[in-house]
Amino acid sequence: MNQTVEALHAHIQQLCADGRRPRSSGYKRTQEYICDCIKSAGHSVQIQEFFALPFGNCKNIFTETGPVDTATPRVVVGAHYDTLGRSGPGADDNASAVAIVLELLTQAPKDIAITYVFFDYEETFGFGATKGSRAFARDYDKPVSKAIVLDLVGGSLMPGFDQVYFQFGPALPCLQSEQLDFFHLPMLFVEPVGTCVPRSDYGRFRSMGIPFTFISSGTPWYYHTVNDVPEHLHFVKMAALLDTLGTQLTVESNILHEPTWQRFQILAEKIRSVPAFEGEFFQSLAQLDNGPSRLSMLRLYFKVLPVLKKLGPDLWH
Repeated sequence: MNQTVEALHAHIQQLCADGRRPRSSGYKRTQEYICDCIKSAGHSVQIQEFFALPFGNCKNIFTETGPVDTATPRVVVGAHYDTLGRSGPGADDNASAVAIVLELLTQAPKDIAITYVFFDYEETFGFGATKGSRAFARDYDKPVSKAIVLDLVGGSLMPGFDQVYFQFGPALPCLQSEQLDFFHLPMLFVEPVGTCVPRSDYGRFRSMGIPFTFISSGTPWYYHTVNDVPEHLHFVKMAALLDTLGTQLTVESNILHEPTWQRFQILAEKIRSVPAFEGEFFQSLAQLDNGPSRLSMLRLYFKVLPVLKKLGPDLWH
């Protein structure tokens, strides 16, 4: 575990030397760093260029491991590497996920066809978002059996969530770990306004009918601000996720695992245990026998996210 934490630290140090807004010096250094890591792991770098306003030519970076024939369906494991200008070094969003995918690549199983992708242009720059994954899903010339997308996987949403990950989509069973607690929930939880607003690159695969899994630790108080710095990352938590995913990627299965609201009451109680969220609305959520309505989920977002932004690190005090 210590070696894994050190490896993740090293990646984060390099990835967070500067912001990664497209066309910036930090963005170009990150592209070079990802390519160097792929080569160091003994694999070939492949570049997929695509055009997107306002930046022009953008680059998805990927590599393929395992069987190389064109008929074997491949598992895509991906994370975006770009940042908004206001996100500072973008430690959690999304250097945390890039670091984990880079380390997953070093332990790629030889008998399973996996494509590791580092997506460009996931953020919105006034011209729409997830353009890198759209280009990849549209133009990749090999069959894809499932897509696993990581985004914001290094933080803690609020007190009591230090070991919590949210998991969405049917491509993987609910992940199991002695160190972590995974909540495998329906998409309504992360998309309260509907599928028209996907929260990350998984949306492009879903639109093509490809089974997906999306994993995130949520959007903490520093989300999309200059406070998204390495000091707020939980490296032991990231290492445990890396270990869990590394084990899961050695299992080849096409079984779909539809998430349910089974553990939503437990999650609502965890939210309610934070003093800022102990009102009647959160009590009513914790008493639901079935899943929440779309209206309840929208209310949950409007009641939680502004408070996270307002109180910030004071929540932990």
